[in-house]
Amino acid sequence: MTRSFNCASCSAPLEFEGTPIQKCRYCGGTVVVPRELFYSSDDSPFLDLDSLTGRAQKIAEINQLLHDGQKIEAIKVFREAFGVGLQEAKDAIDRMAEGRSLDISGMRIVTSRAATPADLEKVKKIGYTIGGSILATVIGSILIVGGMIIAIFYFTWSMIDKKIPNVSNITNTSTTPIVTTSREDRLELLKIGGEGNGEGHFKDNRHVAVDGRGRIYSSDYSPHRIQVFDADGKFLNQWNPETGSNLYDLVADRDGNVYLANDKGIFKHEGESGKVIARSTNVYPRAIALTWDGKIIAAAGKSIVVLDNSLKLVKEFKDAAESANSTFGFEKIATDGDGVIYALDTHGNDICKFSADGKFLNRFASGANAPHALAVDPRGRLFVSDTNMIYVLDANGQIVGSFDTRQAFGIAFDKAGDLFIASRPYVLKRKLSF
Repeated sequence: MTRSFNCASCSAPLEFEGTPIQKCRYCGGTVVVPRELFYSSDDSPFLDLDSLTGRAQKIAEINQLLHDGQKIEAIKVFREAFGVGLQEAKDAIDRMAEGRSLDISGMRIVTSRAATPADLEKVKKIGYTIGGSILATVIGSILIVGGMIIAIFYFTWSMIDKKIPNVSNITNTSTTPIVTTSREDRLELLKIGGEGNGEGHFKDNRHVAVDGRGRIYSSDYSPHRIQVFDADGKFLNQWNPETGSNLYDLVADRDGNVYLANDKGIFKHEGESGKVIARSTNVYPRAIALTWDGKIIAAAGKSIVVLDNSLKLVKEFKDAAESANSTFGFEKIATDGDGVIYALDTHGNDICKFSADGKFLNRFASGANAPHALAVDPRGRLFVSDTNMIYVLDANGQIVGSFDTRQAFGIAFDKAGDLFIASRPYVLKRKLSF
C-alpha cells in the first residue's frame, strides 16, 4: 500500500519513495521523511545509492540516534552537520522525533573535507576487519558509518554500467573548481516586495519574469496572484488566473504577454491586465521556457513539447527522457539563443542537453543540491538556483562560478543581461560583471 506524508514547506501530499530525504515535486524543497515511514519499510533506505551522500548520511545518523533514544546527541550532530544554532537544531529534532517532515532546502551540510579514495579504502578494510561480533557501542557506530561508505564505494563501481548504459556523452564536473564571485561582481539594482498579501508584497513567490519593456512579473506559488511592476519596481497591477491552484512556471515575451504553467495546463495572458489570450489544456508541463523566435518549450513528463505563441502544438520529442536515460522525465527547462534546450532530470540533479531538433547531446551535473530553476543569460551561460546559492555553468556543463543568495527560486534575465531573482518574499535585480 502506498504511504504518504506532507511536505514541510508547502504541505503538498508526497508519496514515500523509500529514502530518508526526498525532493518535493510541487515546491522543489528537500524534506526529511518522517522516521516511522522508512524504519517500518521493507526496503532499507541505506541500499539506495542516491541517499548515501551528503545530507542523507547525516539524516540517517540522526534518525538512528533518535531511534536509540539519544535526543541530545541527535541535536549535537544536527548542529555540527548543518551549521545551525541550538534552538533551530532543537526545533528540527523535535519535528523529526514527532514524525513530522522537515524542510532542509535552505540548509547546507558542513564538512571538513570530501572523502578521498584512500579514505574509502581504509574504511572498507576496517569494515572487513571488524565484521565479527559487536563488542561495544562505539564499534557498532563505526560499523554503521563504515558500511554506508563501503556501500557508496561498492555500488558506484558495480552499478555504474546499469545506471547509464545508453549515455555516452557525460560531462564530469566533480573535479572542476568552483569560482565564488565577489559582491562587487553582482551589484543589486532593485529590491521589491516584502512579507504580506497586499499590493507589492508576497507570501511565497517562487517565479519571476521580465518582458521586453522591462515590466516585472512575480507570483506566489499557491494560490497564484500575478503582480505586475514597472521597470523601476513600481506596483502597477495584480490579477488572478481563471483556473489552477499551483503555479509551476511563469515566463514573459518581448511583447508583454505572460505564459503560465499550472496544474490545469498552459495559459497565455495579456501581461498587464491578465486577460486570457490562448490556452492549451492538453499539455501539463512542470516548466516552460521561451525560444528566441517566440515559441514555447515545455517539460511535460518524459517528453519535451514545442508550441507556437498561440499554444498550438508544433512538435513533441517523445523519446527525450529515454535518450537522456531519465527515468521520470524533466521538471525544469531553459533554452539559449541557438535553440539548445537544457532540461533538469526530475529525480536527480543532472541537466540534460538537447539540440533544437530534440537530439540528445550531453548530460552533466548541475552542481546544486536542490535546483529550483534554470535560466540562460545573453552570453549563453546556464544559471541554476539552489535556495542559498546560484551556480553558473558554461555550455559544456563546466561550473565557472557561483554566488550566495537567499531563498532563491525563480530566476530570469532581461535583454540587458541583468538577473532577476524570486528571493521570497522579494524580487531582486542584479547587474552581473563577471
